[in-house]
Amino acid sequence: MKHTDQSTQPASATGLFRSWRYLFCLIVLLVAIAGFYFEENWRGQRALKMYQREIEDRGQTLDRSTFVPQPVADSQNFANTPLLAGLFDFYPGTQKFASTNALARTQAIAPLFDSAKRTIKENNKEPRSNSWVTAHLDLDAWHEAFLASKEENNLPGQAIIPNAQDAQGDISTNPLNANPRQKEAATVILASLSECEPVLKQIRDDSQRPFSRFNIRYHEKNPAGILLPHLAVLKHLTEILQLRLSAELALGRTEDAFNDLRLMLYLTNAMRDEPIMISHLVRIAQMRLVLAAIASGMREWSGPELEELQRLLREFNFCADLKRAMQAERTFFGGGVIDFIRDSPKELNSVLSSTSSNEQFPDFLLADMPSGWFDLEKLNYYKLFDKYLAPEVLEVHRVSPARLDQAQKQIELALRHSSSALFLRHRFLARILIPNLEGAIRKAAFAQQGVEAAILACALERYRRSHQHYPDRLDWLVPECVPNLSTDIISGQPLNYKSSGDAHYLLYSVGWNEIDDGGKVFSGKVDAGAGRLDRESSAPSLEADWVWTE
Repeated sequence: MKHTDQSTQPASATGLFRSWRYLFCLIVLLVAIAGFYFEENWRGQRALKMYQREIEDRGQTLDRSTFVPQPVADSQNFANTPLLAGLFDFYPGTQKFASTNALARTQAIAPLFDSAKRTIKENNKEPRSNSWVTAHLDLDAWHEAFLASKEENNLPGQAIIPNAQDAQGDISTNPLNANPRQKEAATVILASLSECEPVLKQIRDDSQRPFSRFNIRYHEKNPAGILLPHLAVLKHLTEILQLRLSAELALGRTEDAFNDLRLMLYLTNAMRDEPIMISHLVRIAQMRLVLAAIASGMREWSGPELEELQRLLREFNFCADLKRAMQAERTFFGGGVIDFIRDSPKELNSVLSSTSSNEQFPDFLLADMPSGWFDLEKLNYYKLFDKYLAPEVLEVHRVSPARLDQAQKQIELALRHSSSALFLRHRFLARILIPNLEGAIRKAAFAQQGVEAAILACALERYRRSHQHYPDRLDWLVPECVPNLSTDIISGQPLNYKSSGDAHYLLYSVGWNEIDDGGKVFSGKVDAGAGRLDRESSAPSLEADWVWTE
C-alpha cells in the first residue's frame, strides 16, 4: 500500500506565504524609497522656487548669468593690454595656458624691484597717527635694497643708474636739495624702476580705454576652480607705482607722481565689475596703497589735482561693490558648487580639499541622493547667506558691526552640529561652503571710510590754501570745497572733526567698536588675527577710532 507524506503540503504553503511576505516587504520598501524621492524632489523644487520669487520681490536674482560682465570689444578693453591678455589665453574649453610663458612674463617685469622688496622690512615701530596710512616708504632702505639687489644679480654699477640726471629731474626746483642722501636714494630708485618703464607705458596708454573686462572663464563647471591670475599682477603693478611715486615726490617731480597716482586709481578699479569676492578684497588692498600715496603728497598736489582726486575717489563705493559681490558669491559660487557636486558627487572631497574645511565624507552617499536634497541644501545655504546681506547689516553707505556680529552668531549656531545631523537637516554643504564674511565686510567699511576721509582731506587742504587755516567746522567746506558732507559709515552720524587752526586737524570715525575714543589710533603690534591693521589685507582695528589727521 503506497504511503503519502502529508507534511509536504503545509510546508509548500508556508514557503509560498513567506515568499509573498518578502515580496510584499520589498514592494513596501520600493514604494517608500519612491515616496521619499518624490517627496524630497517635490519639496525641494517647490521651496527653491518660492525662495526665488521672494528674492525677486527684493529686487535681487538667482540667475548666475546676470552677474557675468558683458563682453567688450578688444579695442575698448583695458584687459586686452599685452601684459594681461596672455593670462587668459587658454586652449579652447579649458583653463590650460596656450603659452607656458604667460605667467612667467608677468612675473619678470621688475626683477630688481622684486629682489629689493624681499629684503625690505617695514618699520612697525613708528607711532601711527593715520589709521589708513602707515609710515611713509623708507627711501633710504629701498636705496640700499636696490644696491644689494644689483650686487646679487651681478649688474654693473652703471646698469642701475642709466642716466642719473634724467632721474633727478630739475635740481633747481628739487625740494630736497638740502638732503643729498634722500635725493640720491630717490634717484637710484627711479633708475632701478626703469626696468619696467616699457610695461608701465603700455599699461598707461591702454588705461585710456573705456572698459576693463578680463576673459575669466565664468562658465567653468566648478566655480571654485576658476583661475584669477590677473589679481596678483594688478596688485604688483600698484606696489611698483607707489614706490615710484614716492621717489618722484622726493625729487620734486609732482606731475609725474600725480600721473602715477591716476594709474594706481585706475588699476584699483580695473576689476570692479567682477562678481568675485577675492577681486574686491584685492581692490581694498590696492586702495591702502593709494591712500598712502595720496597722503604722502597732500601738501604737494596742486589745487586742480586735489579737485581731480576728489572726483576720482567719488567713483569708489566698496560697500555697494562688496554687497553685489556677496550676492554673486551666494548664487554664482555657493549655488554653483552645489550644482557641481550634484552632477559630479565623486568630486565632493576635491571640493572639500579646496576649502578650509577639514570635513571628510563618503562621496558615494551623494551619488544616489534625490535632486531635491540638493535643492534643499542650496536653499538653506542661501538663507544662511542672506543674514550677511540683510539691509540692517550692510547698506550702500552703512555697516552695523553689532548686527553683523549677531548674524555671524546665528550662522554659527545653525551649523554647530555633527556632519550626520547637518546631512539630515540639509545643511551639510552650507557648513562647507558658506564663508566667514565678517572680516570682508569690516575691510570694505574701513576702505570706504578711508576713501571718504581722503576726499575730505583734499577739501581741507584746498580750504587751508585759500584761507591760510583749517576750518573750525566741517560744514565750512560746503559748497566751496565739497558739495556735501558724508556721514560716518559706522554710526550714521557726522564724522568727528577737531582743528587747531593752521597746523593740524583730526578727522575720524568711531570705528568698529562703535565708541568714540576721542580720535585714538591703534598703534601697537600689527595683528591681523585680532582685527588690527594688516598691511597686506587692510584689516581695521577693533579697538580704536578710524582716524585721518594732518
